[in-house]
Amino acid sequence: MLTPAKIFFFLIFLHVSFISFAQVTPAKPDTVKLKPDTLRTKADTVREFEIIRGPSMRSVYIDSLTTLQTIAGGAIVKQGTTIFSGDSIAINPTTHIVEAFGNVHINQADSVQTYAQYLKYIGTEKTAFLKTDVRLHDKKSTLYTQDLDYNLQTGIGNYHNGGKVINGKTTITSKDGTYYADTKDVYFKNDVVVVEPKNHITTDSLLYNMKSQGSNFSGNTHIQNKEVDIYTTQGTYDFNTGNALFTTRSTVKDSSGRIYIANNMALEDKSGNAQLEGNAIIKDSASGFIVFANQIFLHKKNNSFLATRKPVLIIKQKDDSIYVAADTIFSGYTTVVKKEGFVLKKDSVLTDSLHEKNSSDTLKTVDSLQEGRPHELKNEKDSSYYLAHLIDSLNTNRDNHKAENLREQKDSTRLTDSSGVIPSREDSARMDSVQLTREEKDIGVRDTLQTAKRDSINSRDSSRYFLAFHHVRIFTDSLQSVCDSLFFSEKDSLFRLYYDPVIWSGHSQITGDTVFLYTKNKKAERLYAFEKGMIINKTAQGFFNQISGKTINGYFDNGKIDYMRVRGSQSESIYYAQDEDSAYLGMNRATGDVIDLYFKDDDLKKVLFVNDIKGKFYPMKHIPADQKFLKNFLWLEDRRPKTKLELFE
Repeated sequence: MLTPAKIFFFLIFLHVSFISFAQVTPAKPDTVKLKPDTLRTKADTVREFEIIRGPSMRSVYIDSLTTLQTIAGGAIVKQGTTIFSGDSIAINPTTHIVEAFGNVHINQADSVQTYAQYLKYIGTEKTAFLKTDVRLHDKKSTLYTQDLDYNLQTGIGNYHNGGKVINGKTTITSKDGTYYADTKDVYFKNDVVVVEPKNHITTDSLLYNMKSQGSNFSGNTHIQNKEVDIYTTQGTYDFNTGNALFTTRSTVKDSSGRIYIANNMALEDKSGNAQLEGNAIIKDSASGFIVFANQIFLHKKNNSFLATRKPVLIIKQKDDSIYVAADTIFSGYTTVVKKEGFVLKKDSVLTDSLHEKNSSDTLKTVDSLQEGRPHELKNEKDSSYYLAHLIDSLNTNRDNHKAENLREQKDSTRLTDSSGVIPSREDSARMDSVQLTREEKDIGVRDTLQTAKRDSINSRDSSRYFLAFHHVRIFTDSLQSVCDSLFFSEKDSLFRLYYDPVIWSGHSQITGDTVFLYTKNKKAERLYAFEKGMIINKTAQGFFNQISGKTINGYFDNGKIDYMRVRGSQSESIYYAQDEDSAYLGMNRATGDVIDLYFKDDDLKKVLFVNDIKGKFYPMKHIPADQKFLKNFLWLEDRRPKTKLELFE
């Protein structure tokens, strides 16, 4: 017979059995034979479940070995430092499996919070399978999915049916993903889309750190924002700083239409700097140029670049593009600054040329216009001041059309021909009327300075310029050139060639201490060579017509040499005269103040002389060997670029 005391102790025992379960400890490895992958140590022991809250609890008998413990009405269960809660919870004490239904919440030591509508938790593996409206929150970011497998011990979670992570203002979605609690990384796979204030990114896979906002992506990737479109297959991107590194061939298109391509790229968002490595290309359709190099440094904010490691610049035009190769090519935009009432271009040839070796010769020539003007410049400010006053002092009434007028005047004036006949006094008087003035002798320098002055005063917009230095080679179908240094500005379309430049056009070679090549519509229009100017024209029979002087003014017609004028004290020429049937009569060697040359189909057809003419004609069979070449004659055909492909070698 049950007494009241026995009934009381029986109820106490029954209640305790509902809320506490014995700890299950696996057998020792040395006493039980198990497969290697099933061995467990004492550290793998399963902690008991502790019921913290259970308004309604009952036992459900399944079989002789299994009895489920159910808790309803808002259950809370704890295992170690992890707390599970839900509308209802069922616990299998034999298999250590917990199922929770409705408003499920897993709290891992107040660090990671997980929410769902359904949970199946395997206590022996500490793995949770969550479904429906799953949220995993780690203070800074939240993972959303409908199906998540999450290991509470390793902190690794996987979803396979779509999910997204919201981290601050960044949202990332993908079909598959893996979450790492310890490192705060998420590995997104398949149809990855990143949306943030600055960028929209699509990629095949992305490893994203929610703390640092750094990312690694692989597969087809497109990064898009207001400034650039980037296409790549592998690299890193920092959502916080905007810095990026692309390690496979990538393409960047900026808002102005410029395209950058390279095997490797590094971009720094704040400074606007970028570095391109390996078969790098810049395409600028607006400015009409393309640059190839193995290394290019970019500054996107001012649109400048520095290309090294076999760079080649292509200045695009409709029929005959200009190819330029050098050790280094730099390009930027001029800026307008004010100095002493003038507007001068900083970084233009006016200031930069003062620091070049050839600038000393240029200044000497300019000083002939202003004797006594000091040209020893100590710094850039001094150079700007000097140039401003020098430009102002030049005779601005004469302009570039003066050079054109010279050509018209020569046709109306009787000059000596290639035979070396000295003109009459009347003819000499008429020729004196077309003598170049002192300023006209330096027309190339004067035109450059005056043009720069007018352009800089009237221009409100900057213009792009190019600098190429060391081992410069230029190729077009109609003209080729080599020199040490080059400067070209889109503003005046003028190529300035420094340090022993050589120009070839057809069968002619032109050299000088410095050469200015004027272009129009990106085609050669005229050139000016000063100091040690020489023209060599090779005939089909292998003879060399030669003309040398202090300065050379030349004009082109459709890219071919049409007319040239050589000036200078004792300008010299060697010309092989021909009759009407193109048979050679002999060689004429003469000197004069001015020598005019006429070309047709790349061949020298006529030579005329002006003032103080002296000469001698030698029949073909009686030409002295020591008279065949002028002083400093040097035929440099072996240095001439033969094809544009040579520039890429």
